This record gives sequence, C-alpha cells and structure tokens, in this order.
Amino acid sequence: MARGQPLIKREPNSSSLRAIGGSRQTPATTIQTAPSETRGARSGAPSVDTRPPPPSALGSFDDEDEDDDDECMLMEVKPVKLKSEAHHEIPGSQSMQASFIGPNRALKDFGQKLKDINDALGELQARGIQHFASLPELVLVGDQSSGKSSLMSAIAGLSLPRSSGTCTRCPIHIRVSRADEWSCRVFLKQDYEFQPPDHPITIRDVTKANKFPPWVKLDSNQQARHEFKTIRDRFDSEEIETVLRCAQVAILNPTTSHRSFIPKTNGEVSEDARQQHMDFIASKEANAESQFSPNTVALEVTGPDLADLNFYDLPGVFITAKRSEDRFLERVVQNLTCEYISRKSAIILWAVPMNQDAENSYASKLIREMGAGDRCVGVMTKADLLPNEAQASSSWLSMLNGQAHRTGLGYFITSRQGTDPDLDEQNKLEEAFFNGTADSTGYWPNAFDQFKDRCGIEKLKSFLSLKLGEEFSKVLPEVTREVNKRLHEVTLRLQTYPDPPANPEMEIITSLAEFSIRVKDRVMHQDFVSQWSSQMAEPFKRVILSLKPKFKVNEPEFVDLNNPASYMRKRPGPDNVPTTPSKRPRGGLQVNGGQVNGGQTNGDGPVKVEELDRVVFTPTSQRRLGSPNTSFTPSSTPGRGPSTSKNLMEIRSIIRRSAIPGQPGLVPTSVYEPLYTEAARSWGPHLEQFIAQTFGLLNREVMQTLDSAFPNLKNRAIYTISKQLMAEFLDCHRKELRDQLLLIYSLESHRLFTLDDESLARNKASEKKILERHRHIHRWAHRTGENVGRISKIEELTEEELAQEALRMQKEVRQLGADPYDQEVSVAAYVRGYYLTAANRFIDYVAMHVMSGLFSRISLVIKTYLPEKLGLNDRHAAPEILDRLISEGPETAKMRMALMAEKEKLDQAMAIIVNLEKREAAAATPRNDNGGAGGGAIHPELSMRTNGNSSRGDRTPIYSATTAYGEA
Repeated sequence: MARGQPLIKREPNSSSLRAIGGSRQTPATTIQTAPSETRGARSGAPSVDTRPPPPSALGSFDDEDEDDDDECMLMEVKPVKLKSEAHHEIPGSQSMQASFIGPNRALKDFGQKLKDINDALGELQARGIQHFASLPELVLVGDQSSGKSSLMSAIAGLSLPRSSGTCTRCPIHIRVSRADEWSCRVFLKQDYEFQPPDHPITIRDVTKANKFPPWVKLDSNQQARHEFKTIRDRFDSEEIETVLRCAQVAILNPTTSHRSFIPKTNGEVSEDARQQHMDFIASKEANAESQFSPNTVALEVTGPDLADLNFYDLPGVFITAKRSEDRFLERVVQNLTCEYISRKSAIILWAVPMNQDAENSYASKLIREMGAGDRCVGVMTKADLLPNEAQASSSWLSMLNGQAHRTGLGYFITSRQGTDPDLDEQNKLEEAFFNGTADSTGYWPNAFDQFKDRCGIEKLKSFLSLKLGEEFSKVLPEVTREVNKRLHEVTLRLQTYPDPPANPEMEIITSLAEFSIRVKDRVMHQDFVSQWSSQMAEPFKRVILSLKPKFKVNEPEFVDLNNPASYMRKRPGPDNVPTTPSKRPRGGLQVNGGQVNGGQTNGDGPVKVEELDRVVFTPTSQRRLGSPNTSFTPSSTPGRGPSTSKNLMEIRSIIRRSAIPGQPGLVPTSVYEPLYTEAARSWGPHLEQFIAQTFGLLNREVMQTLDSAFPNLKNRAIYTISKQLMAEFLDCHRKELRDQLLLIYSLESHRLFTLDDESLARNKASEKKILERHRHIHRWAHRTGENVGRISKIEELTEEELAQEALRMQKEVRQLGADPYDQEVSVAAYVRGYYLTAANRFIDYVAMHVMSGLFSRISLVIKTYLPEKLGLNDRHAAPEILDRLISEGPETAKMRMALMAEKEKLDQAMAIIVNLEKREAAAATPRNDNGGAGGGAIHPELSMRTNGNSSRGDRTPIYSATTAYGEA
C-alpha cells in the first residue's frame, strides 16, 4: 500500500460485514487522488513469478506474516466454537494455523457443504424444477462491449469465444462445480419453438404477448434438452470455442437437426472432412434462420479448484441496431433481459466497464425499472483501462462507497488483460495488477487500495458461490414442498394411463358386457325416466300449451261504415286527440252527429278505425310463415307463438272476406283454420329443442356408463373407438326420432281434424267462458269510463267470489244488451278450444315416441351393437383385431411418455433434496479432533447456522461466511 494512504480495516468484533457500495453505509473517508498519482513503493505481495498458485474458490490463508512497515492487511479466517457465545479470533498466518487439525478440517467440511448445496441447486435447475419452484440463480447482464464475455470466461473457468459476435445471440446457462477431473458438457435447451411469420419481422411484431418473435413458448411437457458435446481438454481453447460456436449456430437454425452441427475433433475424421464441416457451420452462421434465440446453450463445467456457481449470461443490451431491418432485435434483447431480471430469486450481476461512463449503461436502467437493485451486485470490468484522470477515479470511488448507483450487494472490480486464452495467466496478471507488483501493467490509483478485498475474480467467485448457497438454503423447504406437490399431481395423472391388462380379450369382453347391461338398466330405470320427464317432457308440455292463440276482446273504437273516408287511419292532431275514458260522453259514442248507445248501431254496425280491405292470409303470407307441406327448418331461438294477437275487428274482417254469398250468419271453416295453423307452426323450434335436450341427456348417461364400464381400457384404442361408435349410434336414433316427430308436427299444423268431439266441446266451452268474461269486463268498463286493470283468473277466485261475480254480470248484461261481437268471440273460443285439443294430442304423441319408442329400441339393440361394430361377434376374435383394440393411440403414448419422463425428473429431484438433507444432518453432528463426535470442534465463520434456538428439530439452514474479502 502506498504511503500516506489511510488503512481501512474491519472492526474486530463485527459479525456482519456489509457489501462495499451496498445499501448499508459506513463512515465516509475522504480520499484525494491527484491525476498524476502513481504507485508508491512495491508492496509485499508476491509477484507473478514468485507467488504460489491461486487459492481455491473458498479462499486461503496468507503465507506471509504481517509486515508493520508495509501496513499490509492480513487476510484471515476466524475460527469459532459452535457452542461458544462469542467468536474467538485466532490470529496468525496460514503456517501457524496449519498445525491445528480442527480448523483445517472445518474449512474443508464447509467447502464440501457448499459444493453439495450448489451441486444440488445445479441438478435441480438442469431438471427444469424452476418452472414450478423458485430457485436462486445468477444472471449476468450488461451493455454490449461491457466485458461480459471475459467475465463469464473467468467465472466459468474456461476460454469462451469472443469474436464475430459469438455467444451473444442466445442465453448461456453455465453451471460450475468442483470435481477431480475437468470436463465441460454442452447441452441445447429448447424452451421455445421457431414459428416465423409470413412477412419480415418488424418492431410492431414485438408485443407483450409475443416478446421474442419468431419464437413461441412451448408447454413444459414439450420442452427438450439435447446433449451436444463433451469437452475433456481444459487447455484446448480452440476446441472449446469451436464447440460453443457450433452449439449456438444449432440454436439459431432450429429446422436442421442439432446433430448436424456437432463438430468432429482431430482424429475422428480427416482434416478435409473437418474443414468441410466448418465451412458448413460458417455458411449456416452467416445465413442463420434467426438472428436471435431465447433458447439456451447450457454448460456443465467441473474441475479442481472451481467455485460452485450457477449463472446465466445474456446477450448484451443495445439501443441501436446496426441495420435498420434489425431494429426489432433491440426490443427483443431488452425483453429477454427483463424476463430474467424479473425473476424474484435471481441475483443480478451488472457488468459495467471502467473505461466508460456508468451513467450511460442501459442495463442499469433496466435493473432499476424492474426493481431489482436490492439483489444486484455490480462488477466493474476493464479496471486496467481506467482513464488516468482524477474525475474518472472519483466517480467509481463514489459508487464503491455507496454514494452513487447503489446496489444491494455492493461492487467488485476485475481486470482481464490481454488476449491470451490461458486463464491461469490472466489470473496472475490480474493479481499483479491489483497488488501493484513490479511486473504489473496498467494504471491503478492507490485510492482503490482500501477496496482490495473486492478486487479480483477469485473474490467475486467466492462471494457469488456463498451468496447462491445462502439463498438456496432459504428456499429449500419451499422447493421441497413444490416438488412433492408436482410429483403427486403427475403420479395421479399417470394412474389414468394404466398398463395393458394381462388378458386383453377377457377384459374387452367383460367391459362390453358390463356396458350393455348398465345402459339397458339405466334407460329403462324409473329414476332416469323421471329425470327425463321433469327436465324435458314437462317443460315441453308447458311451452306448447302456452302458445295458445291470443285474442284481444276489449271494446273497439267505431266509425260509420257508410263513410268510406273514415276507413283511413287518422294521425293524432289538435282536432284529433284521442279522448281519455274520463272525458268520453257517457252512454255511447257520437257517430255522424248521432249517439250510439252501448256501442251499437243499426245496419252493418260500426267497425274499428283501420283498413278493412287488407289481406289477412294469402298464399304468399302463408309461405312466409312456413307452409306445413314444406320441410321444417327451425329458427335459432324458439319463438313464443304469433308475433301479434288478433282483435275482434280483425276476426270480423276475416269472416267478411271468407263469407259465402247467400249463406248469411254462417262462418266457413276457412276462418278457423288459418287462425289455428298460425299458432301451431310455432311448435317447430320447441320440438327441435326438445329433441336436442333429450339426446343430450342420453349422451351424458351413455358416455358416463362407458367410462365406468371401461376402467382399465381408457388409454386403449377400444375406448376411443367405442366412444365414436356410440356417438354414431345415438345420432342415428336421433335422426330417426326427429323424422317421426316432424311428421306428426306436419300433420298437426296442416289442417283441422279430430274425432275427439268430447274434448273439443269441453275445451271450446271452457275457452268461451273465459273470453266472454273478459269481454264483459271490458264492455262494462267502456260504458262506465273506468280503466281495466289486471283481470283475475277464474282459478284464482273462491266459490263465493265467483257467485258474486256471476250475479253482478247478469245485472250488467241487461243494461249492456247483446254483444255485437258474439260471433267473433265464438270463433276465437273455437280456435282456442281446438288448439288445446290438438296440442295435448301432439304432446302425448311426442312423449310416447320417446318413452315407448326410443328408450325401448336402445335397450333392445345395445347388447349387440358394439360387439358387431368392433368385429367381436365370433367366439374367438382374430388376434389382429384384439391387437388393434388394445393398442394405445399415438397421443396417449406420447402423453404417457411425457408424464413418465417428468416423474423421473421429479423423483431424481426428490432424491437430490433428500441426499442433501442427509449430508447436512451428518455435517451438523459435532466432531472432535480425532474425527469422533464431540462438542469442541472448531469451525470457521464460513459455517452454517439455523433459525431457532436449538440445533435439533425443524430448521431452515442459513449460510454465513467471513472470507478474505469480508463477510457475505
């Protein structure tokens, strides 16, 4: 450390060291840096040539004792007794602590524990558990040219391609863990399907519902993970770059099999064949089907001295595309970045280069907009390119001190110098740069020395590994619950796809026999018949009877028939305002200066003010209403009978138009028939609805019976075929019943005919009594000028009330005299009486055809229908028929395989969780120095603690650590 600079130390008794630049504040330290400031005397840190190999991801002890002259900070791990209330600091160098078996074992045990946790996390992520359970993950984001590729290579511990835009056109998921031997397995994760539109993609195609055109999200059971290539040689940077380049080109060309892009190594094929394949890759890369993909290239990197990490590297965010036709990619890449940042369990790594202004980072803007700043750690890259200016240093120092661009997890600083793919060499250069040794290159002000515990890729990797393990331990109970829940759901669904029966022929014959017996019993059972009667037959009866013709029997207004001009309708005006009942002259109406008492006149009598010469029923109008001789086509919605009700004047007009000369007072049959058929023709839509509802009930009963009779065959072809055959069976019977009922409907609506004189006379008398009663009430109200309110129905009155009403009407009739519309009332009564006679007959016929016809036919033929259609009439069915019927359909087989694959993944996930819990329980047992159980084991502060006051029982593990860079 340079002379004259303040020494920044951690407080000895601190148990929680904040992340520098994080949300927690420390006393500000004023640091003045001159633009021309250079390093002071050489520090005591080892040089590139003399320094021992770098420590593992868990950190190490320093081999050098504290040098008071250099004021060098000693990086040390503080052991602590688990059963002690206080943390006892054990000073000394690594050589001193190496003599204590307990501390070294504790450090090793914690390293293994951290590896177990992160390995379990990586295995769960590889099995897609994050689709329904929230798993912590690291997400590396940054703008283009922010040093993300170099940072990702350093974290992953392998050389990744950095040229020609490689590894920037799709997300990369990297899982790093320790193992005895180094390897890198590459996978292609397909979560999206390529669906290009029939037009060039523009920024308008990028919407909230379609974030990544031309890619569409697949269902979880359709997503796939393909193994691509395994790399064994860590130092063959050319092979690593080639494999990753080919993997990305395969992702960007989804219509070509990924196997076509797997590169061949030296020795597998000739050099000419290898070069020919790379030319193919270059061609596919230059003419890729898609310039971007949300599908993932996944890397599983294992090897000695690697940190245990899981993270995603995303394409760099950019504001302006190079080509105008690629502007949609700006929004697509931003959507992808926001998609990953929005995950609540994601820890965000924000790469920000120190040779650029942090204010211009668009990735930082997205992090703030998504509210992810509290779970973000900033990584200052390209420290060796920091401008040699005081202002440049001060802006970064303010960020490290938490005074600008604050992040919840603070900042780290890295410097990946040169183009040498050797990562060990880059690590040495970085170490030398931050330690200021004689062989270091680049400008690095002394003002940053206070943040040495945050400088270097190894410090960052250790911090991330610990943070990821800590977050995973917090959510592990919830993850366990979600995995168990999903496993239970998948197991239940698999039970609906049972294995084939041991004896297929016997199973089929038994199921068919059971089905026919149940259907026959059901359709003839009283419960089913009662259900049909109450839900279909009775409502049908009520609606048909409610369509009885309606007639208005109130008192018409009169005019003189001898005055043709009065036939025309009059518009209300100043001299032609209708008089209210209270203003009408009592005793009758004034017609041509004379009074008509009680509405009666001599001669032809008065008629209502309307056109009498209009044609009420013509062949044209009958065809418009629907001739009963034509085939019936129901309307979409059942009607409620004739649209208008006839009044007495209209009936009189029909009588006059149909009168036979020389037969006065005789009402011809042609008067009654159109009044009835107009109402009867409205039955058609209701009849169609009745048929549909009846067969709807039948279909539900038959299909439910089929389900219950085929419990072990639902995933077999016979079940699907039987459902189709029964649907055809019911449809055939529906057509047959419909033809029969439409014939009856056509006969009933064609003309008047009945031999049931008694019913007709009874219905006519009943209807005439109703009409005459209403007619009398209206006539009397017209005479007295009173308003007519609601008229009570006869059945609503008591016998006493009926007797009183009869006496009153007898008296009033003597005053009113004979009704001039008695003939019209009689016609209306006959029409309504015949309608009731015909309607009841029609209702009975319809119900009888269903009860005695349809249900009986089904019960008789159901026993042999399916066996005949399935070809199983012979005593011993042909083997090929049984094989066809017992086979699974392609969709069923596909679903079974998908569920079995998912269950296998979930079983493996539960095994991983259970194994982790066993290891944790074993590690929680204290051991003495000889490896046995005891209460005096010393553990470093990289240790596990639990929520609760006891080391036993239910607990949620939380991992805390004190390392060379401070506490996580």
